[in-house]
Amino acid sequence: MSKLKSLSVFFLFLVLPALVVAQSESAADLFKQGTQAYLAKDYTKAHSLFSASLDKDPDNAMTLTNLALAEFQLGKKPLSIGLLRKALAQDPELPTAHAGLKFALSQLQVKDVPHQIETYETLRAKLLQPVPLFAYLVLSALTFFAAGWSLISYIGRRKKALNEERSLPPFPTIGLFLTLAFVIFTGLLALKIYDATVLRGTIIEEKVSLQTAPGDNQVAILDLYGGLEVIAHKTEGDWVQVTYPGSLTGWIKKSSLLMTR
Repeated sequence: MSKLKSLSVFFLFLVLPALVVAQSESAADLFKQGTQAYLAKDYTKAHSLFSASLDKDPDNAMTLTNLALAEFQLGKKPLSIGLLRKALAQDPELPTAHAGLKFALSQLQVKDVPHQIETYETLRAKLLQPVPLFAYLVLSALTFFAAGWSLISYIGRRKKALNEERSLPPFPTIGLFLTLAFVIFTGLLALKIYDATVLRGTIIEEKVSLQTAPGDNQVAILDLYGGLEVIAHKTEGDWVQVTYPGSLTGWIKKSSLLMTR
């Protein structure tokens, strides 16, 4: 009985960790083989290997990026754009994904549909998407402490001048700038956190009709094209309600949308 217990302990503490390592190595091996197939221009094989690697490590931004590149080479541009956006949601600073997305978007025949320009979406594209959450967190903390130190130092010098009946020190302009910077960075941090809660997806079909209601043969109100990014709301069966920013809200099939986060 004690021997059986010893074997169980050996399995838990030695065999199981070894299996976990083997699984992670397997994902890495598949990734490496996929990269070799891609470089050899065997894009179908590369796609299969990257997909298998992703099954074992679903949040790997580099694997998502390489799978997206394989999809692009196989002619599935909208899907590749969705995968690249998903990779950037995992790692906003991944240069390969940034470069790939920029190139893939430039290859689309239809890059936009009529819509109103929204201030938030412009701000998101220029200041929220390119900057990691951690960067705004650090900048907010640094400006908070710097502004606090400047103002506390000024209060101390002012109090000392009053006690010694000397002229008061000038108000530190740098303190005002630091306070303003803290407010701006904190506001951007709050927007970044809010933006992370907004569900977005990419149209992966060449063209889909935005409908007034879920279900087949409903009234179409707008055509959405592959590669466009939409905001997802609620689902109903095989249908999902989406909004194209600055435009209309309607329903499309879930199979035509890749959720990027």
